[in-house]
Amino acid sequence: MVDRCNTNCYSDFKLHLSTNSEKQGILMEENISLNNSEWNIMEELWQGQPKTLMQIVHSMKEKQGWSKSTTNTMLRRMQEKGYIRYEAGKKARLYFAVLERKDVVLRETESFLNRAYGGSLGMLMNTFAENHQLTAADIEELRQILHKAEKNEG
Repeated sequence: MVDRCNTNCYSDFKLHLSTNSEKQGILMEENISLNNSEWNIMEELWQGQPKTLMQIVHSMKEKQGWSKSTTNTMLRRMQEKGYIRYEAGKKARLYFAVLERKDVVLRETESFLNRAYGGSLGMLMNTFAENHQLTAADIEELRQILHKAEKNEG
């Protein structure tokens, strides 16, 4: 069962990633890997956008202890990378995430799975199972996910 899911679910995962990215016109094949600082800003934008510079500055000062110049530098670099964009508002720039959270999470997950487990979902799950890190609720949730994958396959 796990091996079958390893092959089919991973293929579906890659297809989902490329299909969604093409729809958005984002080249997710490009190696997009957010560092922790970029994740903090993206999470802020994903929670609700647009945000002004001062809204982001206030949040990053509270959460990360960053100064206004640090936040501004991060925003500029992320805009240069194409991760975020801004529009001129009435009083201030309005910042938006260009990348969707679900697509970045999929890309990061794929990257981790390839690096750590050679792309094997089975090996990943086995690691959790062997180290007794799966609760009964986790196992039931996995059963439901696999059942849904089987239904979608046929």
